Amino acid sequence: MPRKTLLIMLSALLVASLLLSGCGGGGHGQIVARVGSTTITENELRAKLAELAPFTQQQFSGPEGLIEFLDRVIEEEVLYQAAKRAGYDRDPMVVKTVEAIQRRSMIQAYYKTEIEGAVVVPEEKVVAYYDEHSEQFIRLGRIKFRHILADTEAGARLARNRVIGGQDFSSVARELSKDMGSRDAGGLVAPLKQGDSLPSAGMSGAFIASLFEGTVGQISEPLRSDKGWHIIRIEELSQDGVKPLDEVRGRIVESLMPAEARQYYLHVLEELKAELKATVNEQAFRKQPRSEEELFTLAQDTEDPYRRLGYYSELVLQFPDGEHAAEAQFMIGFIQAEEIGDFDAAGKALRRMLDTYPDSELRESAEWMLKNMGTEAPPFEDSDPTSSE
Repeated sequence: MPRKTLLIMLSALLVASLLLSGCGGGGHGQIVARVGSTTITENELRAKLAELAPFTQQQFSGPEGLIEFLDRVIEEEVLYQAAKRAGYDRDPMVVKTVEAIQRRSMIQAYYKTEIEGAVVVPEEKVVAYYDEHSEQFIRLGRIKFRHILADTEAGARLARNRVIGGQDFSSVARELSKDMGSRDAGGLVAPLKQGDSLPSAGMSGAFIASLFEGTVGQISEPLRSDKGWHIIRIEELSQDGVKPLDEVRGRIVESLMPAEARQYYLHVLEELKAELKATVNEQAFRKQPRSEEELFTLAQDTEDPYRRLGYYSELVLQFPDGEHAAEAQFMIGFIQAEEIGDFDAAGKALRRMLDTYPDSELRESAEWMLKNMGTEAPPFEDSDPTSSE
């Protein structure tokens, strides 16, 4: 077998070993196989099987299926031990593959726990979504009832009198009802919605709709249908309406969670970049460094707030005494406060602007923002507070 093909196959087996629990030692239950010094117990085998997709598990049901699955586990273990004995656990390609899988798994686990696990959808957003999308939570009225079908009104009234007199409705239905579909069930009919019909019992949609005007437990007067006369006792009844918030809260939270998680992720990402001092040497991709005017224009023409922060920060770093430096430093604070909502970072940026550029014409605006951040929009007529006529 070519070495490259074998490496790919062994890398795949190592990937599977990372995703599935190991077979060697530590398990409990009857030993069902041995491979060298490694034992495979029945509990370990069933645990491996449980990690497969449900439709795949069905292929290995019963004793014969488990034996077939065990053969596959043994095959993996034999190849794993042979590969390790041959030194492939130290092969650079295999090591690189395992490291890449470990890296992705760690990132996924971090995101699931530290990002998604830390996000709580605000109650006011849940309520707002519920109010604005009430049409998604409509619940159709449902009715569940028992009935006794008789050929004549007199027969239906006789049955009613027996029930009113204290006899069990179900027992009378089993004895007298002409409806073969419900008689053995004591006259019980499966739940129906408004607009449904029950042709087998002669009940039209209008007949069923009229029952929604009754009350639970009430024994009706004889009612005429296409197949005779009925007496009915309503067991359960609910009218059309909107499901209560508590009933649909989980669905709403689930629908809002991705956007909330994304917003929180971007916030955490910026914090981590700052904490770990992540930098980009964009000049490595350009023949000539960008000028102050070029950076300022890029910042003004870019909609994404994080990219604008990057341009303004680069301008201040590269041209601290430049024509636009004070304005750029002010905009760093403005974007952090008004567009990202990070008031701590905004405060630091604005104080730095006041300390570094005390004579700037934007000094009063920076002082105002420091006093009023998070309370109301800054007093600028244009969306860009630094624009000039």
